[in-house]
Parts: sequence; structure tokens; C-alpha cells
Amino acid sequence: MLLILLAALVAAPPSPTSAGGGPPETQQLTVTAKAPIKTDAPVEIDSADDWTYKPPNAQILSVWPEAAYRARIDGHVVLNCLVDAHGLAEDCAVVSETPAKLGFGQAALLLRPTFKLKPSRGPDGPVAAMRTLNVGFKASDSQIEFSTHGFDMDKSETHLTGTPPEMRSVIMLDHPVWARAAGFADVAAAYPAKGGGVEGFAVAHCRVERSGELSRCELRKDDPHDRGFGQAALGLTHLFRAQLDGARPPSSAPLWVDIPMRFPPPAETLTRDISSPTWLAGFDMARGLKLFPPEAVARGLTTGLGMARCEVAPDGALTACAPMPGDPDGLGFSEAAVKLASVMKMNPWTADGAPVDGAVIRVPIRLNLAAKK
Repeated sequence: MLLILLAALVAAPPSPTSAGGGPPETQQLTVTAKAPIKTDAPVEIDSADDWTYKPPNAQILSVWPEAAYRARIDGHVVLNCLVDAHGLAEDCAVVSETPAKLGFGQAALLLRPTFKLKPSRGPDGPVAAMRTLNVGFKASDSQIEFSTHGFDMDKSETHLTGTPPEMRSVIMLDHPVWARAAGFADVAAAYPAKGGGVEGFAVAHCRVERSGELSRCELRKDDPHDRGFGQAALGLTHLFRAQLDGARPPSSAPLWVDIPMRFPPPAETLTRDISSPTWLAGFDMARGLKLFPPEAVARGLTTGLGMARCEVAPDGALTACAPMPGDPDGLGFSEAAVKLASVMKMNPWTADGAPVDGAVIRVPIRLNLAAKK
């Protein structure tokens, strides 16, 4: 069981992100009451590869394995994270944890929604890349240290300090499936007047009611600080409703969720792009085989690429799908792709903290004809 120092934060194993994935899982943990931990102003990490990590600017999250914390055992975790072009950690895995089997690895993973790093850069600008993040736990003074350069925690670290508040038990909905979420227009309208034309990021922490509606939302992070992005995020939380089918375990403990939200500069809000969709429903591969175009079979082809152009509905479903040129073109592959794409559905809120409604996407689907035995 994990002990979380600071307002109700919990986590569960990630829900499936591939097509046809089921409902998210939950896990009951031990956490604190709602009380902020006093800290100094965040400082940037001085790392050799020019990577930085800033702890949350609102209420600092201090997450601990319960047994290790009570025994005052220090810990160190190495995470391997996919950091997108916006600097957000979309997915993380534990590479190592020391000491082992005390829960430090999962404790470090609980901080993933608040990670905001300096992204890698390619020839044309920021790019997604796998990065290594070191997380150190100092039980002697209730500190967590973050680093992206080696293991020299004395030279490259950020301290999160504070006196542990009273503990309580909650449940976390991690990688939630949303029945409803904010849209592009909502996010654009919420951009704060003092945002200064930069991209903002915030994390809202909310209680999930049995109806799926959110309540008691609190700010967990806003970056840049004091630009209004935190309040903008809190103002959007009423537009979210979680899909709880099979997600709530039999427990009386309250359910909470963290929602990362990215606020693009006003000049970029007119383009409704989706870079990190999470697919909730896909198509039946057997049906795909049945849709293999007869025209292609007649020509002796065993494979082909179809392309469908679809609009994304507010609930994440693909609608108004139309065929685009395929490879080879004119043999029915794109028409088959349209039929398959029309049953696909994505989460209404993406892994990089953005909406999906009204976006136009291209769905490439390769069809392969099974060889006759």
C-alpha cells in the first residue's frame, strides 16, 4: 500500500490504450488529508543534457510507499518515460527501484501526470522521445528529489519538503476513460488574459462522484506559474464526466482523478490537431479480412493500404468517414478502411492533455489477405 503525503492523490495501473481496451482499473491506497505542504519556489534542475523538471507550483505532491515511510527508509527510482513534444510524460515504466519490493516504483509513477519536462528537439523543433527520470525519496526529512542526469542526486535535484499531514484512504482513477470532456472551443475560450501568448499547462485534482461528475476540484500544478492557467483548468472541470463502467471497486473510499490540461497559444487554437489519441474501440480483424476488396483479389494482390478521412465527435467516435487515395488506389482498399474506421472510438481527452472534438483525422488501415494453406 502507498502512503501519499498531501491532498488525496492515488493511482492505479494504466488502462489499456489499444483498440478494444476495457475500463480503467482502480486500486485503494492510503493518502493524506487535504493540506498543502510548504515549499520554497521551484528550481530548475541543472542537467548535462539540458533537461529540466519543475515540481508542481500549486500543492506539492509527496508520494510514499507506506511501509517504507513509516520505517524511514530512503528510496531511489529510475523511470523510463515517453515525453512528448510538449514535454508531458504520456507513459512511464519503472526501470529500477532501490530498495526493491517496497513500492517506491509505483509511488514514483503516481507523479507522472504532473511531469512537465523540457522536450527533446529534432531538426524541425520539439519531438517525442524516451527519457530517463530519476526520483529520489528522502525519508529523513520527507523529501522527494527529481533528476534527469545520472544518479548524482546532490548536484542535480529538486527538494519537496514538508510535515506529513493526517492520512486517509481514497481510490485513484488513473488513465481515466471519459464519457464527456472539454472541447477545443472550451479550451480556447478558457485561455487566461494574462497567459502572454505562451503554452500553459495545469493539473486539476478532482473527486469523482458515482455519477461520474467531478467535484471538489483543486489545483495541483500550473506552468508557467501565476499566469492564470491553473484557474482556467479548474474552470473546465465541470465539463468532464468519467465513464465508470467496472472501474469502481467495492469500497466506501472516495474516488479521485488527476486531469492534465494543456492550453495552446491563441494562435494555435484554430487548428484542431490530435497527436496522442487513446483508442477505446477498434474494429474486428476478422471483419477486415472479409472486406478485402474482390478487385484486388482478381489482380492477385494480397495486401493493400486504405485511407479514411474522419471527423471526431465530442464522445470520441469517428464520424463522416470518407475514402482517400489508397495504395494501390482505385481497388476498394479505402472504401474498406471507411467501413472499419466508422466503428472506432477514441477517448474524448488525449494523453497529452488536449480535446478531440471536431478534429479531422486520417486513418490508414492495411488489409492483408491470408495465404491459402
